[in-house]
Amino acid sequence: MDKPSGFLELLKTPLIILSQNGKLMAFTAILYLIFSSISFTLNVSSTTPFLLRFALKLLALVSPRSGTPDYRKLLVNIGEDFGIFLGIQTAYVVLYFFIQLFTKTAIISIASRYYSGNNLSLKELIVMVSRTWTRAFVTSIYIELLSLGYTSFFFLPFLVPSLLLHDHYPTILITLLVFLVILFITFKIYLSVVWSLAVVVSVVDDEGSYGISALGKARELVKGKRVHGFLLNLFYRLVLLVILMGGIKSSPKIRSVFGVIQVVLICVASMFHIMAYSVLYFQCKSNVKKFEGLEYSKISISSVLDEDLP
Repeated sequence: MDKPSGFLELLKTPLIILSQNGKLMAFTAILYLIFSSISFTLNVSSTTPFLLRFALKLLALVSPRSGTPDYRKLLVNIGEDFGIFLGIQTAYVVLYFFIQLFTKTAIISIASRYYSGNNLSLKELIVMVSRTWTRAFVTSIYIELLSLGYTSFFFLPFLVPSLLLHDHYPTILITLLVFLVILFITFKIYLSVVWSLAVVVSVVDDEGSYGISALGKARELVKGKRVHGFLLNLFYRLVLLVILMGGIKSSPKIRSVFGVIQVVLICVASMFHIMAYSVLYFQCKSNVKKFEGLEYSKISISSVLDEDLP
């Protein structure tokens, strides 16, 4: 049974872990923030010129020169710029994926040592991350594929009403799309409970589970605690929404600076989210052990009673 106190513990325990592992957490956070900020800055500085040129060339297409050699050359240039832009964005996504991967692995490793009661040195942390990051990598790839499949599955319900209703029933269409968006986000948050826990399983599981195995184990572990995981994901996404909405009204002059600040705040929120899911894993693990102990007691009592019966 989920209790409110259990969810509050998910929010409180990461702060305790942070206070008892301040140096390692600070080391991890500094590296995470530095690499995230640098990658974000490089991405913005490298894509902005392409976006400006792309916009100017799109405006040039409006001129009545279709079919001329200059017009075809302009189309080719637009295609080339768009390809370069996609390449830069792909490189950024891959780089940020690995930054997050190593950060998650480090934070989960630190949290696991908190529950074992042993202190963790920087050298031991590096060794643990080097041994477990590949398992977390495989599991993360499976999660990305599942997320892509889920998004693709929901694309058709969005597309069909848009094609059928956009001309004659715009009010009904907007209402239906809002409902579908809420349903999509809610179920995505629900599925993310198992996905997020599976990454923790990949790092700390004694049997070395990863991929589908880690996802299956996470689904079994989270039984009875799924509401806590759902609330944790919802809380995390609301925090991200507040951070992202804060920069909408900023002037163009300070938008880049505010973007870096947003990256820092998002990194801090992500680290807290990872620590909270590490806490959730050990809560689930503790519940499983208690349940197994209770079942063992029942079996022992039954066997004793059977022996005493004539």
